Amino acid sequence: MFDKYIKINEKRIIAGQTSSGVWYCKELIAETTEELKTMIGEVNTILNTFNTGNETKKPSKGKKVKGLD
Repeated sequence: MFDKYIKINEKRIIAGQTSSGVWYCKELIAETTEELKTMIGEVNTILNTFNTGNETKKPSKGKKVKGLD
């Protein structure tokens, strides 16, 4: 009979994009904390390449009134 087994790990990375065009990771499945650390670093590197140039502008602190800087 068959005495060899093959284990297939299903790894999934689900990414999304905000309305402003910034890519982010929604779901990241890992079996161990060490694997998760490695995968997070890799996912960040990949998503950062897509997010280059998509930096959102910082909101202003309000209207400037002459003489009240």
